[in-house]
Amino acid sequence: MGSIRPTYIKRVALEIVKKHQDMVSDDFQANKELVSRITDVPTKKMRNRIAGYVTRYYKVTKRRQEQT
Repeated sequence: MGSIRPTYIKRVALEIVKKHQDMVSDDFQANKELVSRITDVPTKKMRNRIAGYVTRYYKVTKRRQEQT
């Protein structure tokens, strides 16, 4: 089973995807750097969780677009 992410992580991640859609990719490392540049996240753990959700959301969205 997957882990449930808090709403503040989802909210920040979705804002990043909507505002910087052309910069987001399916690479976690690249998204981690993007989150570091765009936000002022206080901890490394939170930055990684946001970047992980951005990556996961991007992959799911891309997969849904390919199916249609």
